Amino acid sequence: MERNEFIVARAGRFLNDRFLPALQYSDYRKLWYASMCSQSSAWALIVARGALAKSLTGSDLWTGLVTFAAMIPSVLISPLAGYLADRFDRRAVMLWSFGVNLAHNLLLAFLVVFGAIEAWHLVLLAVVNGSARSIQMPAASALLANTVPPERLFNGVALQSATLQGSRFLGPLIMLVMLWVTDPWLDDNQSYVFFLSVLLYVMAVGFTLRIRTDSTGVVGEGSGMGVIARDSLKGLSYMYRHPLLLSIILLVVAHCAMVMSFESLFPAVAVDKLGMNPESEVLSGFGILMVAFGFPALLTSMALAGVTSDRIRGRLFLWTGVLSGITPIALAFSPNLPLAILAVAGMGASQSGFMLIGGGMLQAIAPDAIRGRLMSVYTWHILGFMASFNLINGTLASIDGITASLVLGVGGILFVATMAFSFIGHPLRSLYGRGIPAEAYVVRAPAAD
Repeated sequence: MERNEFIVARAGRFLNDRFLPALQYSDYRKLWYASMCSQSSAWALIVARGALAKSLTGSDLWTGLVTFAAMIPSVLISPLAGYLADRFDRRAVMLWSFGVNLAHNLLLAFLVVFGAIEAWHLVLLAVVNGSARSIQMPAASALLANTVPPERLFNGVALQSATLQGSRFLGPLIMLVMLWVTDPWLDDNQSYVFFLSVLLYVMAVGFTLRIRTDSTGVVGEGSGMGVIARDSLKGLSYMYRHPLLLSIILLVVAHCAMVMSFESLFPAVAVDKLGMNPESEVLSGFGILMVAFGFPALLTSMALAGVTSDRIRGRLFLWTGVLSGITPIALAFSPNLPLAILAVAGMGASQSGFMLIGGGMLQAIAPDAIRGRLMSVYTWHILGFMASFNLINGTLASIDGITASLVLGVGGILFVATMAFSFIGHPLRSLYGRGIPAEAYVVRAPAAD
């Protein structure tokens, strides 16, 4: 008995030291819990809102429009969000953003429960939701780097990515459980799913209030729109004159556009591949696909948290990118439900790994003085392209003769080709072989004016 306890204790210490060291820091844990709650709320809302748009209108175009409305604010707001994350206390910026989304989710929940919701309401509220998230995400990413020591940074980024991937699984899973449990008692149990987002945001606010780390960046002196615009553009300037960082960002942008813009397509896939009733079962079908995507994504993020070699990370960046293109092609050709779910699981594992490693490299290179602005530029790029291509994909899938599966398959083929072409550029070819080179860390950050 004592021997078994000793083995269990040794295994537990190994897991903590190898895969979970960042969670040993109190403020990081609180940030991690807050992120898990807010991201779970966001993904439960994405599933429920997309399915509701499909049910209200019967149109894939409206589903794409709602998803686009939630993501497009990042293009307009992210540069300002980065400035806010470096100008003010990052915890305070997070709290204000959570407060706006809490109010947004409460209003949406009551509109749905009382049957007053219309498609245009979903679009307008999605803009509010996306705007608040665009401000919160760079602040959270910048705060993260100040809650762990530098040697734990990649592990912290990996575990933070696990909250994103886990929320893709946890939010829709809680939603499905709620649907199944309330089915015998509530005539319109789908309406109450929206209150999940409210509860989860309340929990996120509670955890954030307990964070004590002081975290701000460095901005120039003065005030006015000219000063704000000048400081907001420093992250963009730094990124575009750093060859390796620019190469990583452009590849991540292509990834987001070609294979990650699937939210507007999954409701149609639920009908085409899972045989769901387009009038009443889209929410459950969409939820099943997101759970199938999210659980392997969570496992991949946790596994990569234990990778400490730059060389291995570089090679994994290459192979997860290739698999990110192959798995949507597999989904497009899946002839039945089990194979479709297996392909979606492959998408979750490969896409999460690719995005985690790319984001971790960005955090490792970023100077703290402009970290908020640099992370906002990163968010600006990836969410802007995901928003645009969700709208494009939803529009394409609504055209007669073009299916959601076809759109997914073509996107996968294009990204596999992009990964092949990435060998042409020296920065990425070198990255795949040996990871981030030492000289990438020493590009001088722009000084504050």
